[in-house]
Amino acid sequence: MTAPTRTPRTSRPWHLWVAAIVILALYAGGARDYLLILAGDTGYMSRQFGPDGVAYFTGYPLALRVVWTINIVGGLAAACLLLARSRWAVVAAVTSATAQVVLLVATFGFRDRWAALGAATSWFDLGIGVVAVLFAGYCRQLGRRGLLH
Repeated sequence: MTAPTRTPRTSRPWHLWVAAIVILALYAGGARDYLLILAGDTGYMSRQFGPDGVAYFTGYPLALRVVWTINIVGGLAAACLLLARSRWAVVAAVTSATAQVVLLVATFGFRDRWAALGAATSWFDLGIGVVAVLFAGYCRQLGRRGLLH
C-alpha cells in the first residue's frame, strides 16, 4: 500500500496580507459611509459632503443603491476570501470592481457627482475605483499563480 502523495502548500506571500488588510480597511470605511448615508443621517452627510451632498444622497435611486451594495459587500468579501486564500476572492474582487466602475460611470455621467460632492471627494472616489480594479487584477494574478484554492 502506498502513502497518498501530498502537494506542498505554499505559504501566503507577505503582500497578500498587506493587500487584504488594506482593502478590508478601505471597504470597512466605505461600509460605514454606506450605512450612514442609506440610513439617512443628514448630519453625517452634511459634515462629510456639505448641503449639496445631503441633496445628492436624499432620494438616491434604488438601482444605484443595489450597485453600491454589490460593491461594498463584494469588496469586504474579497478581502476576507483572500485572507482565506479562496479562489472565490477573484470572483468577489472582480464583481466589486465592476460594480464600482458602473457606479462611477453612472454617478459622474448622469448624477453630476463632481458638482454635487466637489473635487476632493470626486478624486478620492475615482482613486477608490482605480484601487478596486488593481485589487481585482491582483487577485486574478494570485489565482493564476496557484496561490488561491
